[in-house]
Amino acid sequence: MSLVLDELRSSKTAMANVFANGALRRIFLAFAISLIGDGVFSLSAVVFVYRSGGATAVGVLAVVRYVAIASVAPLTSTLADQYDRRVIMVVSDLVRLVLVSLAALSVAVHGSKWFVYVLVVLVGLAGTAFRPSQASILPTLARNHDEIAGANVVSSTIESVGFFAGPALAGFMLAVANVSIAFTFDAATFVWSALFVWSIRPPTDAERSPEVIALLSKPRDADDLRAQSFLSRAIQGFRLIGNDRNVLTLVVLYVLQCVVAGASAVFTVAIALKLLHIGSSGLGLMESLLGVGGLVGGFVALMLMERARLATDFALGVMVWAAPLIIIAAVPTLGAALLSMWLIGAANSVVDVNAITILQHLVPNDKLGRVLGALEGGEVAGMALGSLLMTVLIHWTGLRTGLAIIGVLVTLAVLPGLPTMRRIDQTVFETGVVHQPPAIRHLHHLRWRHSR
Repeated sequence: MSLVLDELRSSKTAMANVFANGALRRIFLAFAISLIGDGVFSLSAVVFVYRSGGATAVGVLAVVRYVAIASVAPLTSTLADQYDRRVIMVVSDLVRLVLVSLAALSVAVHGSKWFVYVLVVLVGLAGTAFRPSQASILPTLARNHDEIAGANVVSSTIESVGFFAGPALAGFMLAVANVSIAFTFDAATFVWSALFVWSIRPPTDAERSPEVIALLSKPRDADDLRAQSFLSRAIQGFRLIGNDRNVLTLVVLYVLQCVVAGASAVFTVAIALKLLHIGSSGLGLMESLLGVGGLVGGFVALMLMERARLATDFALGVMVWAAPLIIIAAVPTLGAALLSMWLIGAANSVVDVNAITILQHLVPNDKLGRVLGALEGGEVAGMALGSLLMTVLIHWTGLRTGLAIIGVLVTLAVLPGLPTMRRIDQTVFETGVVHQPPAIRHLHHLRWRHSR
């Protein structure tokens, strides 16, 4: 008990240090309200699509959206390594403001459902430049290594709050208002986000620790990027991943988790509205449990960092993502569904925090945007596969059997990657030595130091 209390105090200190940094505080204030708006938009869009086209429409639109994002993300992510990341994030916010506003107007005047479907896809595409820029800018806003790792935990925790508050707020809005009002709320959050991001001012070198200055000192290759074709820039992210076995294994395991995430876009709606018959409010409750679990998972991730086993814990988190599907298949009750969503949310925080922290240690910051873009491309490709697979399995085998199949396959597929994850822990987080091929060798060997 004393150990847990000590770790909770350490977690509180690490997060307090992050919010004491004005630049990080501003970006997280922008991120928080924007994510809540995204949660409202996502659930409201799913309800709109389900009402207008049923579960098949939800699955097909999810696949189309994920395939489109997977195709575009590696291209737009290169912008984070070429231009001011603040500008990229603001432009992404403003474009989504216009698209979501059009969707709200179309729903309000009972316009074509197909036009709304297209806008939902375009909103996803416009957001592909934001997340690589946001993840890449965090190390440049930190003053020491503790703030870098703490910022990743805060980012994941805020995502969990968004997953909880967004669906809960959407359920309330859909109960007392309508989809158009929910879309309008999301549009307003992009204004908030753009204003806060634009006000960010990075710390000076005098405020940074020598280790962070060394981390950021490698010259950026923006001029070389501009001389290359857009496609060549995008391919570099995949090449950087393929040239390092450790990074490649990490990305493959992350994509496996995304297969389950994509399937969840279909099975969550089907469980709530078809299997359990708990309606839109029940769907909102299930989605909210993801966020509640994520909040707990954020603190768990920070406490687990003390063990210096980030990669191993990451792999175990992927397995915990998949295993709850077997629980729902075996025990199709509301209690089992809520417990499973809570477990998935907790595992999500551990997976996200550890994956980003590991990549920030393995990949030079000037190339991080492209690597994260390639990761996002693989992420949404996995989600597209999961959505398609879940839709097909529901029709061929039924919902419960389909859940069991995906849960078992993904859980077993993680096992071969565990030895590589242990090697990353031994060579990076225990010894502080980063072993990489020349293509992505980071000259400044890092070791994350837990804030005590």
